[in-house]
Order: sequence, then structure tokens, then C-alpha cells
Amino acid sequence: MRDQQQVGGTKTEEPLYKRLEFPRLFMILSLVRRFAGPEARQTLGLSDFEWRIMAQVGDRAPMSLNDLAAASTHDKGQLSRGVKRLVEAGLLLRESRRGERGVFISPTAEGRKVFDRLVQLAVDQNEALMEGLTAEQRQSFGRILDQLEANALARLGALQDARAEPEAA
Repeated sequence: MRDQQQVGGTKTEEPLYKRLEFPRLFMILSLVRRFAGPEARQTLGLSDFEWRIMAQVGDRAPMSLNDLAAASTHDKGQLSRGVKRLVEAGLLLRESRRGERGVFISPTAEGRKVFDRLVQLAVDQNEALMEGLTAEQRQSFGRILDQLEANALARLGALQDARAEPEAA
């Protein structure tokens, strides 16, 4: 029971900050990252940063460095260095755009194999995390995640709109 705690034989209400859901979500995400990263490193030979690049590029190729930066939380300089390492490892390919500035990034044939193994690793990890949940609970959880994502996107949009208003004035 999270709403009450036992203190000296009497139940007291937990402080509000201890009843917030998002700190628990962040803690779960931290736990997932702590086992997902080492598994990717051990299984695929990729650092945390490299497997995140491979996941984005493998899912959305071909993509520009700007697209990759928009899809991730990393800056273009850091991403450029990571992409360079993956190109040198033979996992990614950089191709010039016809008649445009910049390059497209896509996986090589070996990079596609690594991406496929990365996807299978993610599926296995997902199944392990969802173990013990019924089909109905999984469906409910999916709907809850959809709503949380919609709420977060709405909040982000409102924040971006609020930032843009002074510029428009």
C-alpha cells in the first residue's frame, strides 16, 4: 500500500511527493538502462550510445544527421562522432544527397544484421519485463502509455507555443 505508512502503530498518509508516479517510472527506466546497455555491449559489441544510434538509423534509414538529432537527445557533434565510429566499424554508410547539402545515414548489410539482433534483444527484454502480466493487463498498460505519451506531447506543444509567443510579438 503506497498511500499510507505505519508509524508507531498508527497509519499516516505518505507525503505527496512519495505518491508521484513519474519518479517510479524514471526509476524503472534507469533499471532497464542498467541491464539493456550491458546486454547490448556484451551481445553486439556496441556502447550504449552506439546501440541507440543503430536503433534510430536502423528504424528510420535513410536519415540525415539533423533527423538523427531530432529523434534523439544528443547534439549533432556527439552524434557525428558516434556515426563516424559506426561507419569505420562497417555498420553504417554515409551517402551524399543528390544536389543537396548533407548526407544520408543508413545501415550497411552488416549493420542491418546488427540492427535485427538489437531488435530481437529488445523483444526479449520487453518480454522479460512484461512477465507475469495478463493479456488484459498488457492491453491496459499499452492504453495507459498511449495516454501518457499524448499528455506529454500536449504539454511539450504548449511549452513550445508559450516560448514562440514572445517571438511572434
